[in-house]
Amino acid sequence: MSLIDGLNASADWVAKDMEAMLRECDAVIASKDEHLARLAAGIEALQAEMDQISAERSLAVADRDKAEQVLAAFRAAVEKGTGLRQSRGHTQTRLRVVPDAPEPDAAAAPHSAAAATEQREAPATSAAVTLEPEETAVRITGERSVAVMKIVAAEPDRGWTPKDIAVRLEGHDAGQEPTAHARARALLDSLARRKVLHKRREGDGRRCVFRLAAAWEAA
Repeated sequence: MSLIDGLNASADWVAKDMEAMLRECDAVIASKDEHLARLAAGIEALQAEMDQISAERSLAVADRDKAEQVLAAFRAAVEKGTGLRQSRGHTQTRLRVVPDAPEPDAAAAPHSAAAATEQREAPATSAAVTLEPEETAVRITGERSVAVMKIVAAEPDRGWTPKDIAVRLEGHDAGQEPTAHARARALLDSLARRKVLHKRREGDGRRCVFRLAAAWEAA
């Protein structure tokens, strides 16, 4: 092979080598484009999912605000109704008919003529009507509230503490559990607000006791 032929062969090889490199680069570029497209699609899907989750969260927040408002209005209505009932007191008036005393036997107890005349001239009435207060039992709802009232009513003169009630409701182990005391105190305070129990502080003022304050019945 001559020098020129060698040069021609080298140039052809370089050209073919560059063509091969072009094909390799095109394949790499196509592969990366495909990869970028998949990533872009994934990002788009994630963004759509994030938008949906964000919208659902906003809806839940709005529903929570509405529920909180309804609950607050309900509690206010209950408190107002309870206050109205308490303002009327726990007694109502009933009528009791008291018959007139029978006329005395003339033979057994004679009257003077003047007394007899006065009695005849007095207006006749068949019965006298008097007003007599009647205590109204407070209706208690809720299984645990009724249970507390039964415990207190069994010993109405005793001063009951939250610890005492916790032990009666949940057993002796509850006497050492602050959470059990808190649950019992919440029940007792609720019943005290309804005026069916009387709450009083004793000793240094840190010890609260509860006693029966009104008639009650399980609803």
